[in-house]
Amino acid sequence: MSYGKHVGVNRVSNGSTFIDKDVLAFESLLQIHVNDERITSLLGTPLQLEQLYVGHLFSEGYGDFRETKITLSRENELSYKIYGHGELTKETNLPTLVTTSCGACDGENLLELNKGIQHFIQPHPEYNHNELFAALQDMKSSQLGFQQTGGMHAAALWNHEEGLQCLSEDIGRHNAVDKSIGHALISRIDISKQFLLLSGRCGWDIVAKAARSGIGSIVSIGACSSLAADTARELGLRIFSFMKQDSCVIIGGLTHFLNENP
Repeated sequence: MSYGKHVGVNRVSNGSTFIDKDVLAFESLLQIHVNDERITSLLGTPLQLEQLYVGHLFSEGYGDFRETKITLSRENELSYKIYGHGELTKETNLPTLVTTSCGACDGENLLELNKGIQHFIQPHPEYNHNELFAALQDMKSSQLGFQQTGGMHAAALWNHEEGLQCLSEDIGRHNAVDKSIGHALISRIDISKQFLLLSGRCGWDIVAKAARSGIGSIVSIGACSSLAADTARELGLRIFSFMKQDSCVIIGGLTHFLNENP
């Protein structure tokens, strides 16, 4: 499977410049339609589009479309349309373009964004530091898109019983999360028992998606933002950030906390 496009580049190495080729991660316009209405347009990697469709609509509160017949239309290399039919559970605004780095870019008051997002009320799975760190390492070694291009984020679900599941990659970190959530929904995985693994940082948008989807624990290799931390505490989620072999930073409740000390 190809995750990127071969392009000619000028490469500099050891003081010399020469013409070479590189593989750049695909980034395309992905238009999501429900009942022939365009809901939103994403910039992302045009792979796992059925999972992206189901996961994005669910994690953004538009409804459960896992049983929907999804059809794809490729306009050209840079544009895809994804179609499905079903009942929308919230009103749509004018279609917006969500970039690969976008979170709540259009919000005027970020503190108001948590209104209407449900609290996580299920029991949190127990935390074992060594197992979670190993799971992140397992995800990293399985990131074929990143290995090809060096320019893709990853997300996956993990728990003690089933191990690593629903690994997804995308040039956009939030798209990777949507794909993992969509994969879990389509596969009928109990999402409340999973840890959401992230290859990078954790911002508000990821916490909001996790909360809407019923995920209570997030594990990130990088940092979390202040709003992500505030939202996790408010909604009953946990964030394990800066996950290293012998340390991490924990935001949120510590119930069902330790099998082993980091």
